[in-house]
Formats: sequence, structure tokens, C-alpha cells
Amino acid sequence: MNGKEIANILVQKLIAEGFIVHRYNSHTTSSIYIKLDYGLSCGIRIADHPGKKKYSYRFNVIKDYDGDKVIVKDGLICQFYDFTELENIINAVQKEKYDKINKYGLKNYQKYMERQSQTDLYKRFKKMEEKKYETNIRKNI
Repeated sequence: MNGKEIANILVQKLIAEGFIVHRYNSHTTSSIYIKLDYGLSCGIRIADHPGKKKYSYRFNVIKDYDGDKVIVKDGLICQFYDFTELENIINAVQKEKYDKINKYGLKNYQKYMERQSQTDLYKRFKKMEEKKYETNIRKNI
């Protein structure tokens, strides 16, 4: 599979799990960026190459990744996955959301999402919608 196929599967599965999903395809590389719940549940970078050193993402999905699964970079815990680990990525993202809701409370989580939705970042990212013709995403994982 390539990055676009991985992104399509993840987007549909995450929408089905109740996330608000935004996607941005890089114009200069093959990287794809997914923001979850307006960034409150972090983001996913999908690529076939290492990322730029100045940027850090909580969840990184890299083709044929072979390295440390977790690193701390500039105080941020970054997790790394291979294209074959989609179920693990979904579980990690769900845990991130669960932990944030437990930390802030559901009403505050929703309030923070509303505040984040007003930022300029979401003018570049496209809000993704569920594709009705995909009935069983899990079979692709």
C-alpha cells in the first residue's frame, strides 16, 4: 500500500470511531497530515520518508519503518508505526482521546475543540466526511 491508501483507510476508520478528521496533503513531498478533533487528539503524519527535524508529530506512520517505536523530542512523546500497524495506530489515537477527555472533562474537551476550530490552520486542512460506500473498513486493516 502507499501513503494515500493508508490515509484513506485511517480517515474512514477514525471518522467511524467518532473523531473529527481533517487532512492535508503536502505539496512538496508525499507526506499526508491528519488532525484529530481539531488537534486535541493530536495528529498523524503518514509518509514514505523521515520527517523534517524541526517538526514533531505524536503519531508517525512511515513506510517500512525500522527504528525506535517511541522517542521524546522537544518534550513531545512521538510514536512511530509501520504501514502494517494500522490497528495499533487506531488504538493509540483512541487512548489519546480517552486520556484527554479524562484530563479535561468532556465539556472542556468540546470547548477546546471549538476554540481550535477557529484557527487559521483549518483553512488549509480539509474536513473529511464518511464515505457511505465503505461498509467494512476493518477488513482493510
